[in-house]
Amino acid sequence: MAVGVGLRIGSVVSTAVLASNDPGSPDPVVIARDTVLHIDSDGTTVLGGAPHPAGEARYLSGFLGRVGDPAGVTASDGRIYRAEDSMATAIACLLHECQPLPPDGGPDGGLPAVTATYPSRWDQSTVAALRAALDYADLRHIALVSDAEAAATWYASEISETPGQLVGIFHVDDGGSTVNLVRSGVSAGKAFRFAAKSAPSPAAQLATALGAFGWLSHNLDAVVVMGDGFVARDRSHVQSIADSLAAKLGVRTLVGPGPEQTAALGAAILAAGFTPARVVKARIGLPPSYDVTDVLTGGIPRIRELEAAERARAEAAAERDRAAGAPGSPAPVPATTASDPRSGDARSDDTPSDDSSADEAFGTTVTTVTTRPSRNYSAIGAVVAVILLLAFAAVALL
Repeated sequence: MAVGVGLRIGSVVSTAVLASNDPGSPDPVVIARDTVLHIDSDGTTVLGGAPHPAGEARYLSGFLGRVGDPAGVTASDGRIYRAEDSMATAIACLLHECQPLPPDGGPDGGLPAVTATYPSRWDQSTVAALRAALDYADLRHIALVSDAEAAATWYASEISETPGQLVGIFHVDDGGSTVNLVRSGVSAGKAFRFAAKSAPSPAAQLATALGAFGWLSHNLDAVVVMGDGFVARDRSHVQSIADSLAAKLGVRTLVGPGPEQTAALGAAILAAGFTPARVVKARIGLPPSYDVTDVLTGGIPRIRELEAAERARAEAAAERDRAAGAPGSPAPVPATTASDPRSGDARSDDTPSDDSSADEAFGTTVTTVTTRPSRNYSAIGAVVAVILLLAFAAVALL
């Protein structure tokens, strides 16, 4: 029996799925954990679960949105970690929750294959940063696929009756929404990102993505709506988005089996050996109506606490920047070469002026300019010279 493991690190909840693609196999195993890394004083790291008041040294969250950011992410004790390394650690912890894996459960008879997903809006450099972190953590065997491609795989395996169709993926989160088009299991192109504020309607967002490739709504086989973050906990809101898309575009629209779990289920299908392409595949047995797993570990308050601390640090940094840029605290001025406005020549003098010591105290380089004598003074000097010559001539004649 071939088994696949699908992993997804969400902003609030992370999910692992173990599933088989054999007919008559049991329902998949779903494991959900809060996206909070608990780091004990001895270096042991656990994803989610109850806080460890006895041995916990620090806890960490918010790293999903910081992958690839050189500023990193700040833990509860102020220590800064690389976000991609934190993401790799979370994936390793989530995979550890799936142990023990069947030693011969993989498609080739070995250990089961593992596929992890990443946000569809990530660019190539962000994905490469995560890939490098996984390789460094000796997790080279974990394949990476976008949330959109994984969700489209779930649809191709469980719902679609015709392989190789165009599927729209509408992914809503706390910051906005991302629209992807997946054709034959592969993203058609870039993701279209819309911020939550002043965003057009879901139908208009999907129409924008279709129009960029010259497609219309009737080219779609279906739209899968999924979610992430706190907004995904409101399934009725996610369902209302699906209903509006179906009504305005007249296209088949579904909410996956748990707005936050659809991508993890699709990743498990891929890992188990499903290849959405040109031929019909046997269904893997994932129930499309799978309920959302409730997370009761108390990790959400810790996420909120870290978010508040991060906002406070950002406000303090902004206040320091404003104070540094206030009048009376001049910023260093780069050395420049002045020019004579009358001649157009650029001239400089390395000799500092009398008040250069005060300017150097602020790191300022002072440049003085040597200018040509005024022509008015030259004319006066000539007249005086002529008068003196005439006077000497008169004295000589006497």
